[in-house]
Amino acid sequence: MKIVIAIDSFKNCASSFELALHIEKGIRKVYKHSKIIICPIADGGEGTVEALSSIKNSKLITTTCSNPIGKSIQAQYIILQNNIAIIEMASASGLELIAQEDRNPSTTTTFGTGEIIKDAIKKGVRDFIIGIGGSATNDAGLGMLRALGFRFLDKYKKEVILAKNLGKIIEIDQANILKELKDCKFKIACDVNNPLYGLNGATHIYASQKGADDKMILELDEQLELFAKVVQENYGKKLDEYPGAGAAGGLGFGFLAFLNSELKSGIKIILEQLDIQNKIKGADFVITGEGKIDKQSSMGKVISGIGKVCKKENVTCIALTGNSSETELNIHEIGITAVFPILNAPINQKDAMNRENTLNLIRKKTEQIFRLIRSTSKD
Repeated sequence: MKIVIAIDSFKNCASSFELALHIEKGIRKVYKHSKIIICPIADGGEGTVEALSSIKNSKLITTTCSNPIGKSIQAQYIILQNNIAIIEMASASGLELIAQEDRNPSTTTTFGTGEIIKDAIKKGVRDFIIGIGGSATNDAGLGMLRALGFRFLDKYKKEVILAKNLGKIIEIDQANILKELKDCKFKIACDVNNPLYGLNGATHIYASQKGADDKMILELDEQLELFAKVVQENYGKKLDEYPGAGAAGGLGFGFLAFLNSELKSGIKIILEQLDIQNKIKGADFVITGEGKIDKQSSMGKVISGIGKVCKKENVTCIALTGNSSETELNIHEIGITAVFPILNAPINQKDAMNRENTLNLIRKKTEQIFRLIRSTSKD
């Protein structure tokens, strides 16, 4: 029997690889000699670097960069054998890197993300895959671009460095940008369609969770609109309504406007790199899942990507989850054969999020599923 395990991490609880190892233990309680392929996976957001570091001959790189409030930290990215760098912007500019009291999207910056890109460029990388989920910022990529040598000037020729002052920019100086940028290509893993500004834009939809109050939201949204107009005047590019321009506080816009970039579905990018279709081909079962299956799960998340491949290959796909509240949606239509929550009794959230509990529960649930499979098998 061939079984592929391609499960997402359970956020803030257990990694993709940890979960896969315990799923394997559950399977081997029933089928000791099965061929089991463990394929850690992510959708371009948190856990992407860890997932893709399993690719043969990839190199894990540690570098020093700035966090969203300018504090020096260590961040990691990977360089694949084909010299593609995989970067999570959240490792430098993520919301989880700063305390609640420091969250202020009028001043937080993506500068650290640019520093990681610069480090990779200096190591010879010219092709990038960048996940842009989980940001603490609303600066439209201003900080990232500054780290790469762009200068954004106001009417006094003073450099603008903060999101709250984007509207003061009247000049964009490219004299000192990294010369290697002209040869660089960026695939941006982006699974949201928000425009840059407006009621469905970066600020109105996401800034409150980053620390903005109602007054700040209105002010920052106006700053993004003004900045978009400057970009259009200087480059002739109208990108403010481009789907995904508002991702990560407008970082999507920054990539599109200033770098050779394309926004693509995160899970599609990751599945391509992992060659997941060939791994699944000929499998008897695929095990996937994520911490919570809800209405977002069928819209570009891990289980939707894996389910579609399984449907194409006519392979039974089982999804494991901590909480499944929306399985009546089109989960089964996208190729998921069955969904199994791992909890077996009422439990409080703290205990449910406990790593050891989760790993034990997923191992036990997997064992029971495969005992059922064996009991109905004709072999």
